[in-house]
Amino acid sequence: MSNTVSITAVTVTFNGMAFLEGFLNSLFATDQQGIHLEVILVDNGSTDGTVQWVRENFPQVRVIENDENNYAKALNVAIANSASDFVAITNNDATVHPDWLQGFLTVFRRDDKIGAVQSKILFSDSNRINSVGVQEVEHFYFGDIGFDLEDSSRYSKPKEREYVTGGSVMFRRTCLEDVGPWDEEFIMFMEDVDYSARCRAKGWKLWYSPSSILYHQYHGSSSQALCEYFCTRNRLRFVAKHFPLELVACIPTSHFFQKGELDNLYRSLLHAVQEMTTCHDAATVKQVLQELRARLPEYLGDVGTYMFFSHLEVLLGLRKIRVGIYDHAGHFAGGGQRYVAEMADHMQDRYDVGYIFNNDVELSEYKDWFDLNLDRCSMKIIKIPFFEDRNRYTADEGMVLGERTNPFDIIAKETLNYDIFINANMLGKVNPLSAVSIFVCHFPDQERTRFFQVDKYDHLVINGDYTGEWVKRRWNMEPTRKLYPPVNMYNPQSNPDDKEKIILSVSRFEISGSKKQVEMINTFAEMVRQYPEETRDWKLMLVGGSTPGNTYIEEVERAIANANCNIEYKANAAVSEIRDFYRRAAIFWHACGLDEERPERVEHFGMTTVESMQNCCVPIVIDGGGQREIVEHGDSGFRFSTLEELMALSLTVMGDRHQCRRMAERAYRRSGQFNRKVFRENLDRLLADAELQLLGQDVLPRPSASEAA
Repeated sequence: MSNTVSITAVTVTFNGMAFLEGFLNSLFATDQQGIHLEVILVDNGSTDGTVQWVRENFPQVRVIENDENNYAKALNVAIANSASDFVAITNNDATVHPDWLQGFLTVFRRDDKIGAVQSKILFSDSNRINSVGVQEVEHFYFGDIGFDLEDSSRYSKPKEREYVTGGSVMFRRTCLEDVGPWDEEFIMFMEDVDYSARCRAKGWKLWYSPSSILYHQYHGSSSQALCEYFCTRNRLRFVAKHFPLELVACIPTSHFFQKGELDNLYRSLLHAVQEMTTCHDAATVKQVLQELRARLPEYLGDVGTYMFFSHLEVLLGLRKIRVGIYDHAGHFAGGGQRYVAEMADHMQDRYDVGYIFNNDVELSEYKDWFDLNLDRCSMKIIKIPFFEDRNRYTADEGMVLGERTNPFDIIAKETLNYDIFINANMLGKVNPLSAVSIFVCHFPDQERTRFFQVDKYDHLVINGDYTGEWVKRRWNMEPTRKLYPPVNMYNPQSNPDDKEKIILSVSRFEISGSKKQVEMINTFAEMVRQYPEETRDWKLMLVGGSTPGNTYIEEVERAIANANCNIEYKANAAVSEIRDFYRRAAIFWHACGLDEERPERVEHFGMTTVESMQNCCVPIVIDGGGQREIVEHGDSGFRFSTLEELMALSLTVMGDRHQCRRMAERAYRRSGQFNRKVFRENLDRLLADAELQLLGQDVLPRPSASEAA
């Protein structure tokens, strides 16, 4: 070793400004005879002013801002930005002895094959030992040698160690270059044990130096809970990398298993096995997988084991992610069906997407209904005996009252076949058994009753604020994502200057009459009777989906006959016809929610309102539900509370063509906030979260990531 050596001291911080002044003062006060010292501080996104404070008070410190709160990655960044003979890594919730650096070098001089030297680490408030090395204390759990013992002559001599801690350790540059980067998938804790094993595998020796001393404020920069979580998680990864044939035997001794934290065990073991496949030969991997298949049901159960191996296929890139979409009302055209069909259309090239229906339907019908080609999606029809026996055309969860078993368990079982399961239409009694689950709620129709399963889903998606408020009231749950419906009814031929005297309403003809078509018919007839000149040549056009045997259609026909004026209706019109109606119509009516006290019978969002706005219609809609999020009263349309107001506002627009044009233009601009482009951008964010949960290394509930430093 030459007379002068270069050393880079590296520390990683996150909101640790309270420790830095004492730490850095002690560091620069060390004996630097024969040493050229460089100090690098890597900041993992502090919000306490650390970066600015260090730059102002210790300009000699080189500060690097890391883009991720990952301790192992921060070390790699620092090492890559240094070129010294030695790199010392240390915690900053500490102070160092003046001989800290010289104590390292004294041991390095013993042997050129010494790759790393650890300090004697003492607790800052006593003469008790924090660490003089690391050893295995039980089945692949590791602990500090001498922990909490009084310092004595027993620890006064340099000794070789199997493992060293990253709390205060110096590496020879040639060792770091030989062994390679730190494993960033460890994130923090046990990354030093892993690196120690890798050093020894390369023939490097690890030693302890009693004359290099650091005084540590124990858990000053990280919590005990964080330590326990990552040590348990990373133990499985460590074993998979270095001792794969011991992996299965480590499961019952895992703290996750012993504490009943099976979700943590599942995820950690899954990624440990993934790591094993990249580190070992096919024969070893096969042996471990066979043992897992035999033993895993003891720990995760049959369902968990099935999911585990299916999930592993995705992690290993053996197949595409499978997405299952369940729509119990998918056999007729409606806003909810269009909503999820847009999701399917966007996902079908990226994933293997499969629909689950309860009734006979063909996906080719969605082309006619919604102008969406879902031919790359598969489908499966699963009849539910409970409703088949009762001749129910659509599954109604409100009928499930005192049954001993959940009739929807047949659907729950099917969810095992998918990596991501999407419950598309508010049916809250389906238990999701997939790795990732998404519940799409257009409105919480039912209270929390027996077999309620929504709180088991990973993501609760709402279609707007109105639905979100009722989710909080009825289910006492917080939605995780707001995803406005994907409205895409633009017609380039629609022009506010080329409109006909048509008032259009587009809503499903519900048997209950909740969309209020009869009320609108009567209101239009009254307008014609009272204001014949103002309504001359105007027509009311009612369009919507319907089911076989719909008795409400008969009521609509009788109301039209009694009105004796220019009113037409069209049930189950093709999308091309609907688009043309929008192009021609000047005014759009929507009255769902009128005089309703039950919130589920108020329009939850209002997709057809947005469709009309995309075609330069002036919307005049009910002042309630989701319509308040869409139409800005007096600017991009009008909202009414009574039929008298509907009549008066309509006559205002009908009698002022200039105002009609101006409002139609503003409605068109407003509609851009709810279109397909915006929907798909937000859907991509949701899917990115789902993929991170499915494929990511560490996404389970755990101590806050903000603690990771």
